[in-house]
Amino acid sequence: MMTTRKLLSLLLIFCLAGCASERLHREGSKLIREGKVEEGLAFLSKAVDEEPTNAQFRADYHVRKAGYVDQLLAAAQAQRQNGNHALAEEGYKRVLQIDKTNVRARAGLDELIRDRRQGDLYASAQQAFKAGDMDKAAAILRSILLESPDNFAAQNLKREIEELLVRRQTVEPTLKSTSTKPINLELRDANIRMAFEGIARTTGINFILDKDVRPDLRTTVFLKNASVEDAIELILQTGQLQKKVLNSSTVLIYPNSPEKLKEYQDLVMKSFYLQNADAKQIQNTLKTMLKTKDMVIDEKLNLLIMRDTPDAIRLAEKLVAMHDIPEPEVMLEVEVLEVQRSRLTELGIQWPSELTLTPLATTLNDLRNMNSSKIGASLSGAAINLRRDITDSNILANPRIRVRNRENAKILIGDKVPVVTATTTATGVVSDSVQYLDVGLKLDVQPDIHLQDEVAIKVNLEVSSIVKAITSKNGTSSYQIGTRNASTVLRLKDGETQILAGLINDQDRATGSGIPGLGDLPVLGRLFSSRQDDRSKTEIVLSITPRLVRNIVRPDASAGEFWSGTESTLRMKPLSLQSVEQKEATALPPKEGATFSESTISNGPTAPAEVAKSIALSWQGPSKAKVGEQVKLALRLKSDGGVRSLPFQVGFDSAVFQVMQIEEGGFFKQDNGATSFSSNVDAANGKFFVSVTRSDVEGASGEDAVVMVTLRALAPSPQTTLKVLSASPIVHGDKPPATILPPPYGVEISR
Repeated sequence: MMTTRKLLSLLLIFCLAGCASERLHREGSKLIREGKVEEGLAFLSKAVDEEPTNAQFRADYHVRKAGYVDQLLAAAQAQRQNGNHALAEEGYKRVLQIDKTNVRARAGLDELIRDRRQGDLYASAQQAFKAGDMDKAAAILRSILLESPDNFAAQNLKREIEELLVRRQTVEPTLKSTSTKPINLELRDANIRMAFEGIARTTGINFILDKDVRPDLRTTVFLKNASVEDAIELILQTGQLQKKVLNSSTVLIYPNSPEKLKEYQDLVMKSFYLQNADAKQIQNTLKTMLKTKDMVIDEKLNLLIMRDTPDAIRLAEKLVAMHDIPEPEVMLEVEVLEVQRSRLTELGIQWPSELTLTPLATTLNDLRNMNSSKIGASLSGAAINLRRDITDSNILANPRIRVRNRENAKILIGDKVPVVTATTTATGVVSDSVQYLDVGLKLDVQPDIHLQDEVAIKVNLEVSSIVKAITSKNGTSSYQIGTRNASTVLRLKDGETQILAGLINDQDRATGSGIPGLGDLPVLGRLFSSRQDDRSKTEIVLSITPRLVRNIVRPDASAGEFWSGTESTLRMKPLSLQSVEQKEATALPPKEGATFSESTISNGPTAPAEVAKSIALSWQGPSKAKVGEQVKLALRLKSDGGVRSLPFQVGFDSAVFQVMQIEEGGFFKQDNGATSFSSNVDAANGKFFVSVTRSDVEGASGEDAVVMVTLRALAPSPQTTLKVLSASPIVHGDKPPATILPPPYGVEISR
């Protein structure tokens, strides 16, 4: 009796425990469905503790916990990539509260500590970069990239430093005299060494003469109110000498001979990654125009590498820029209409046309006794024809084809008809070969795009059809093909439509059959004859409309015409004297046949650029767009002094916008200045980096667009923004200016 009671008690306890665990599991699942995941996971954990042997409870708990942990880790990682370290740390800690042994969460916290440390280092690198200490900035960035090779911001700043250093190395030093006044020269058969000595005493410029400069070399120059640079250049040209500027106040003079040019003349290596032009064609152009010998091309990358003097490189850049432009393209809208009309009329009585007699005899005896009962007769049937067929058909083809300038485009609308040819070998083996004929509408066009939005088009139109099939004696088939062709060359404006018509095929056939004599009687002849009239008319009309997708880009005047030096020496500017108004002249005593004078100038050298104190950025562009449309925004820069370089970073929503193109604006190109432009898009993190550098020391000032950004709207959004995350301008001077970043620029995207 006692044993039974104990068993019942244990059974009751197990039932109550099972009910409790089931209740906990249901409550946890309900909380998770309501979005209270962490509370629901706590209930599921208690259900597992209450009934650890329940496999369903354990599987449900672990699956839901793993899914929620992965969700928290992904959100924390996204916050870390966006720079929200506090939110990322909170996410990782929530994961550890759920799963204390989670390795990814602990690694994420360690990475956050490293990110904060590297953030401080990156800020120090930026400060060193703005202060002009490139070595310190590069050293800090190297330590960051050793730990995090994928650090996007550090990579961009490192690339900007490298580009700036390269620009500084490639910019040749220019002479700057200690005196801003022009000089007067009167050199009558003077020793050229003494001439340079006199200029050195007057202007403060140091001259170093090569040992091979002849000591007996003399020159005669009479100049008034000339700049020091022009005077030195003229003396060198008349004395068959060359110079190499070592710094702003030191010049090396050497003979203009091939040996000395190889020894002293610096050469520059330049790589051209061509987007549109062919590398071989550019190579031939540069060899012809610049006489460059050291040149290599990579056809796989469409890359051209050349080694030449800085002036030759600058000229090559201009020539490449003129050739490396997108090919013009045109969209041809073609409509081909084939109108076919046929009328068939057949009226009358078809009388029997033949009588056939056949003997029914089977033996010779039957032939001897031949009579009418032993002769079979067959007469063709008679019919009354009352038939009229009317057929009207319109066959329309409306193809659209996009083609590049001076390239052939072909359109075929029809069938490929097989023609079987039998071939018999000497051994008697018969083999069949199949060839296909194009039957239908064939159109060949070749556009030639001209300026003023005009397109010349060479058109070849052929319309063919199968007239009838022909079978040879050995069973092979061939076809009789009817064809109509038209060829022309026309010149149309963009959007102008030209219609080509007149390809008409008009056929009229009349066929009659009847009883001879009776069928020819007037009126009554219709009772003894049948007549068939077949009329068909086919006309083809071609309509063609060109629509320019991309026209020929006419180069600017400065790009289409520029100085290139002499036959023996390449240079970007001609040998000339700049006129200077003389206000006051002071004659120096002549020395060994040379007379020097110095005067003040009213139209002297250009004053140095003002030091920028304030720099402001602003957005310009449309504020509304539709999904699928492209939006073009301009980031403008306003500065009160010279700006040499501007690296900056912009953030955007990659789910709403796609960056299509980033182009350089006109700010740093003022006065035809040479610039270096680079951009990098990080679509995964919704950022793009841009760096623009001007090669000269003074920089550019004023107000204009720095970049033009073309974006494509991907999804609707009531207000998506573009935000300048950082900007580090480099200016003329040592003190960094006050940089005013623009507010986030909002764009409304609708469907």
